[in-house]
Amino acid sequence: MLHATVLAVATSGTYERGEHIVDPHTRARPTGLLSVTVCGPDLGTADAYATAAFAMGRKAADWTLTLDGYEAMTVLEDERVFLTPGFPLADRAEESP
Repeated sequence: MLHATVLAVATSGTYERGEHIVDPHTRARPTGLLSVTVCGPDLGTADAYATAAFAMGRKAADWTLTLDGYEAMTVLEDERVFLTPGFPLADRAEESP
């Protein structure tokens, strides 16, 4: 559950549309992730960040730590969950490495 009053939320993953995201540098499908959710003030930017992070595969959790003004939750294939420090969640999972 997210706790916020005004917040844009975007999630990228393969569970709804299948494997439709590729890493533009390698043209390979990302591995190791189930989803990346990004929250922040602008929906278009949150969506772009979520898609970019998902395309990075396992590097996503570290990259989302660099996003200014946006927070993220990354869920790995082994079901571990990584959150950026300001992610608006009441019950927090593991912190990002």
